[in-house]
Amino acid sequence: MAEFRWRPTPAAGNARRFDDVFFIDPQTGWSVNSNGFIAKTSNGGASWTIQHRAGAWMRCIGFADANHGWAGCTTATQRMFSTQNGENWAPVTNLPAQAPVKICGLSVVDRMTVYASGTNEPTDEPRMMKTTNGGETWTAWEMREWASILIDTYFIDAERGWVVGGKTDDPEPQDRSEIKPVALFTEDGGRTWVDRLAGREDEFPFGEWGWKIQFLNERLGFVSLENFSDAAILKTTDGGLTWRRIKVEDPQNNANLEGIGFIDEKRGWVGGWGDPGFDSGHSSGTDDGGKTWHDADEIGLFINRFRFLGNPVTVGYASGSTVFKYSDEPVVPSPAAAMAAAPALLPEAELRMQEWPIRIPAAIPAGTARITLDIWDRFGNHIGTILDERRPRAGERTLEWDGYDSTGRRVSPGFFIARLTADDDAASTLLVPTATRDRSR
Repeated sequence: MAEFRWRPTPAAGNARRFDDVFFIDPQTGWSVNSNGFIAKTSNGGASWTIQHRAGAWMRCIGFADANHGWAGCTTATQRMFSTQNGENWAPVTNLPAQAPVKICGLSVVDRMTVYASGTNEPTDEPRMMKTTNGGETWTAWEMREWASILIDTYFIDAERGWVVGGKTDDPEPQDRSEIKPVALFTEDGGRTWVDRLAGREDEFPFGEWGWKIQFLNERLGFVSLENFSDAAILKTTDGGLTWRRIKVEDPQNNANLEGIGFIDEKRGWVGGWGDPGFDSGHSSGTDDGGKTWHDADEIGLFINRFRFLGNPVTVGYASGSTVFKYSDEPVVPSPAAAMAAAPALLPEAELRMQEWPIRIPAAIPAGTARITLDIWDRFGNHIGTILDERRPRAGERTLEWDGYDSTGRRVSPGFFIARLTADDDAASTLLVPTATRDRSR
């Protein structure tokens, strides 16, 4: 029998971060990325077609069927898009006043019922929203009573569901240093919530919160815990009544987790940024339900989401530095995928930030009507548009960023993504502090 293994697919979009994937069957799925692209595959990832380009950071995506889907963004001015035919996307313009300013998590229960959660920023108001009529109207509500940040959400049915994130006693938190995880459950469609971790706060370190949630069935579930300098997950075997924190300890000292995906109670993987510097993208695996862990970078790097199909699992997908596929068949790129390759707008995949200004090499295609250069931080927050040029000079260029955000404030050193958009094409490059170690490729 052929061996199941993870392999990269030729995902479309030339992005430095693919945040989510969603498949309605083993062949048909969609991906979203930091370039603001929504792409579709109809052949199990052998080729991808870009369906929509937006000036936003696409964070999450979900579908009810082949035609009806929604995508959430971390850009306040473009928070959600939807499709009614699986091909064409449009902004959702009827969001209520209390809608999350950034949509980090989506749970599409069915054609009529969709839940959304956000945001990961402590300075934003934690909120949720839902529709029960397929998007004709939405309702939204504050979640400050139960959380300070909210990321992922998963609903079992129209009334019962989960949202994970973190909470601090500080009424106006400015960072995540005092946050501890919450795993919130509702049985009445979001009107009331119970934190299944309440009373156990001493078991968790400060600066840790829930990131992604996965249930294999009504009893077995997992939550990844993001922590800049540590690695751990939550596991339940009783439907979420109780959760156990399990440390992820492997030889490479993985940390800063985001994605989590199990195919049964024993075998699973975690991934994310990999270390406090956000630059290694390590993945780890377990074959005994989390008792022991091993290095698993071969499955893919910088993983934010796992999706699996079948019971037992017959195929899986994960989004990270690209879209990865778990299968017993090799991923063979189609001729169309090879033909779709184009010269890179940003030739350098990664640049070291040694001093200001940082110089960013670019290649502007002839005939381009407009270019913009945007900077985003590691959480998908828009730092600012630092260049907006009409009828730009074509050819090789060097673009510069002086280190200031859209409000004129100097940013703190850290990990950033620069996105160059040329008409309807875009490309990204990583901006990494000089002190951060080199990443193997």
